[in-house]
Amino acid sequence: MKWVLFTSGCVVALVALGFLAVDERDVVWEGRKPLCGYCRAELAHHAVVCRECNRSLDWRPTTEECRWCLERKDLDHLLRIYRELEKEEPLPAPLAPYEAYFEAIDVGACTYCGGIGMVMENGEQAACPVCRGDKRCVACAGTRSVVIGDDGAHRRASEREDERVRAKVRGVVTDLPLNDGVLVDKDVEALRGYVEAEDLTDLHGRRILDLARERMKAAFRTLHEEHTKRAKAPGGS
Repeated sequence: MKWVLFTSGCVVALVALGFLAVDERDVVWEGRKPLCGYCRAELAHHAVVCRECNRSLDWRPTTEECRWCLERKDLDHLLRIYRELEKEEPLPAPLAPYEAYFEAIDVGACTYCGGIGMVMENGEQAACPVCRGDKRCVACAGTRSVVIGDDGAHRRASEREDERVRAKVRGVVTDLPLNDGVLVDKDVEALRGYVEAEDLTDLHGRRILDLARERMKAAFRTLHEEHTKRAKAPGGS
């Protein structure tokens, strides 16, 4: 009986040591930089062996809050100000062009169209040039969370950019015009919610996320200016 218990104990100990041996440390994230979990050296994306200490690692993606669209506390604060001004009849003239914007905007919404999906161009409705009618933030897909370090997204973005370059070369060779946006737009749809979507929207000076943020800033700048005017006016709160 003692031999059975002793043998069982040895087997359990060996199995436990085996698990400890293969349980590598995870990558450590510093912002968007992946670091070795042992020596803190910076890693190439998706590396599972550190070039500095030569130790094996478990690659783990991370997430961060989206920096392109509104979170709940900011949205609630801004809409409270809008509701105060909305009580005026009519709505202050500078805010009139943004009325539908403020009525529609929500957490995770595209900040160019306010989550409507449409904008007015030359007096007619057209699909939002940023979200293309999807209504959600292009970077996070409306989830307020962006994935960093996803292997599949990284490979997909790299392969599609290589394809875009090859297509451009073919276009130059044959003197046929090439729509630079076609390949990029297709992948932005596939990569929403991954950090690679930011890179794709920045290609060739497109920067559609910056375009969306600037429109949001203009809308809320106008809102604050009107709120300040009201507060300074005689009888203002």
